[in-house]
Amino acid sequence: MPQPTVRSLHVDANLTNLSIGYSNAEYIADKCFPLVRVRKQSDIVPKYDQSLWFRDTASLRAPGTKSRGHGWTVDTSDTYFCNRYSFRDEINDQQRANADAPWNLDQDATTFVTDKAQMRREVSFAADFFTTGVWTGDVAGATNFTKWSSYGSSTPLVDLELYKDTVEARIGREPNCLVLGKQVWLQLKWHPDIIDTIKYTQRGVVSEELFASLAGFPKVCIGRAIYTTTAEGTAEASITYSRIWGKHALQLYVPAAPSLRTPAAGYTFVWQEVPNADQWIKRMRDEEREVDIIEVNTNFDQKKTAAGAGQFMENCVA
Repeated sequence: MPQPTVRSLHVDANLTNLSIGYSNAEYIADKCFPLVRVRKQSDIVPKYDQSLWFRDTASLRAPGTKSRGHGWTVDTSDTYFCNRYSFRDEINDQQRANADAPWNLDQDATTFVTDKAQMRREVSFAADFFTTGVWTGDVAGATNFTKWSSYGSSTPLVDLELYKDTVEARIGREPNCLVLGKQVWLQLKWHPDIIDTIKYTQRGVVSEELFASLAGFPKVCIGRAIYTTTAEGTAEASITYSRIWGKHALQLYVPAAPSLRTPAAGYTFVWQEVPNADQWIKRMRDEEREVDIIEVNTNFDQKKTAAGAGQFMENCVA
């Protein structure tokens, strides 16, 4: 006797507790340059002229004579300007009427556009500051030091210490933030010199926190994010992806928070056009087109403020 098949008794539907999506797990640009929340879209970034503060001019003073002295000067030629960045997603009425679980169109659209704003800061920082020609005295693997992927002959901890000293000799402070591309971190965490340093006191696993302690950096940021520049509309199987952060390293001196009379490699100026919001979501209705619009907006300027407070290390690994 004929029997119904399993497929004829069941109509496939969306799972209500599971869906597959993609986004970067972490962005680090805002950790590299501290956020400065500002009240105006543009303004002056005042800078003390450095040399007057490092000149040894206190001198012996004979009785009855005047003390020797001189003033200090300020450069007010540098400014920031927080450009507006925006991105929208649209939900038309037919999509909304037909959406079944697990789709939450408003939530999905909000997450989608928010991620675009965060990615913009990440890509912008890597392109503008994680490269040559930006900081004082770039160095490169295989030219100025042995690439750290050459386990037999490279000395990464010594190299990092050497270039920390180089920055200190320029601004009077050691770098306190180390930025590494993920591919660099993969080579460092298994480097024999580092494993050998911890083997008698720690488990044989080098965490980011342990490495930061070994290398003497209060903060280590690992650039893990990926993106694609393949044209929209290309078949998914033909899309190519790249690391936003390359095989490089960057040492920075940045204060933990914006402060007066303190050197800083850079800041991210964020104009809070909407009070207390680094970025904000606008929800709008286009009745003529019958769509709801969910739009993210942010105003920022990632600004280098002291070229000598950064040390770029190009092509650290093969």
